[in-house]
Amino acid sequence: MRQRIRSAGRWTWIGGLMIALVVAGCASPAGDAITVRVDYSHDEFNTQFIQYFPDQIQVHPGDTVRFVQDWTGEAHTVTFGTAVREALETNRPLIEQYGHLPEDQVPPEIFEQFLEAECTLPVLFSECEGPPSESEAAGEAEAAGTEPEEAFPPIDQSIAQPCLIEEGAIPTDGGPCPNQELGAFDGTEAFYNSGFIGFETDRENVFNLEVSESIVPGVYPFFCAVHGSFQNGVMEVVPADQPIASPNEVNEQTREELNEVVEPFRQVFAQAQGGEIVMGGEAFSGNFSGLVDEQVQGLLNEFVPETITTEVNEPVTWLMFGPHSISFDVPEYFPIYDVQEDGSVTANDEIFAPAGGAPEIEEPEDPTQPLVIDGGSWDGSGFWSSGVLFSDAYVQYTLRFSTPGTYRYACLIHPPMVGTIEVSG
Repeated sequence: MRQRIRSAGRWTWIGGLMIALVVAGCASPAGDAITVRVDYSHDEFNTQFIQYFPDQIQVHPGDTVRFVQDWTGEAHTVTFGTAVREALETNRPLIEQYGHLPEDQVPPEIFEQFLEAECTLPVLFSECEGPPSESEAAGEAEAAGTEPEEAFPPIDQSIAQPCLIEEGAIPTDGGPCPNQELGAFDGTEAFYNSGFIGFETDRENVFNLEVSESIVPGVYPFFCAVHGSFQNGVMEVVPADQPIASPNEVNEQTREELNEVVEPFRQVFAQAQGGEIVMGGEAFSGNFSGLVDEQVQGLLNEFVPETITTEVNEPVTWLMFGPHSISFDVPEYFPIYDVQEDGSVTANDEIFAPAGGAPEIEEPEDPTQPLVIDGGSWDGSGFWSSGVLFSDAYVQYTLRFSTPGTYRYACLIHPPMVGTIEVSG
C-alpha cells in the first residue's frame, strides 16, 4: 500500500486528496472540452504532484476530456477499464481509510489486500513480482562477476505505449500491446491506456479522451499506470439531458485544489530559504536538494539556496529530500526517456547512474537513518554526477571542488531544478 513517487526510486505511504465535485446547474457548452491537469508545475517554485486536478469530473456521452500534462520530469498515463475499476473498488476505500497513516501503523493484512488488487494491473512502480530491481540486478551481476547492463528496470511497453484490450487478461510480458488504436472510450474495455502522455518529444503533452456516444451513464474510475492506485480519479458519465459543470467551473475547481496542495509547499520553501526546515518533528539546516511536505503527494524540486559560495577543497553538503541528482558539466540535454523509431520507450541509463568518480553506495542498515555519501573531489571539468539518489530518510551528499570557478549544476530527472556553486581560491 505504498507508492513510488519518482522515476528513480522512492516508496512511501501517502494519502490521496479526495475532493468531491461540486455540480453546477448548467450544461457545458457544446464543443467545449473539460480539462484535467496531470501533475502541475507551479510558477513560484518547481513542483511535481502525483495527482490529477481535478480528480473527479462529470461528462456527457460524446464529450472530449483533455488531460494536459505539465512536464516536471515525471511520466504519467490515463488508464481506464473494467480491470482498473475492479482494482480501485478495493484500493480507493483502503487509501481513504489508511492513506494518512504512517506505514508502521498500517496493518500488514491491509498491505496484502492492497497489493493483491494492485497486482492485477500493470503498474510501472509496484511491489508486484516482475523484473529485478536496480539493487537486485546489481547484486546478481556482482555475483556473476559482471556489471549490470541497466541502471533502471525495463519499462513495460503496455504502460508506456497506448494499449487497448477489449476483454481478457492484461499482458504481463512487458512487450507492446497488440492493439494500440484506442478509439472512443465506451466503458466496456478491460484496459484502455493512453501510454505515456507526450513528454519532451514532438508529441503534444495532451491526451484527448473521446467519450463514446453509446457509453452507459455511470461512474468510470481511472488511474496512472506509472504510479498505481494512489494516483486515481473518477469520471462520471451523466445523461445528456442532465446538467454538469461547465469547463470554466471545472477550471475553478482545479484552481481550488491546486491552491490547497501548493500552500504547504509555499511554507516549507519559505522555511528552507530561511535556512531551516522541520520534518517529522526534527529540524534540518544547511543546503537543500529538493524538499517535501508530509501533507502533500509530491515534491518541491528546488536547490535551496540557489547559489552556494565555498572555497577550494572545502566540503559542500546537500541534504536531499526526494530522489534527485547533483550533476555538473551536464552534456547537451538528454531525455529521461527515449522513444525509439518503433515507438518503444526506454529509460536513459546515463541519467540514473553515477558518473565522474562518485563512490559506490552502501545503504544504511537502519532505513530510518540518512544515506551518507562522500562524493570526493571534482576539478571543475568533465561530466560529474552523483547519480539519482534516494533514501527513506534523506540523503547527505558531500562534494569538494579543487579548482576556483563558478559552476552550474542540475538534477537530471527534474529539468527545471538548477543551482550554482561559486568556488573561491
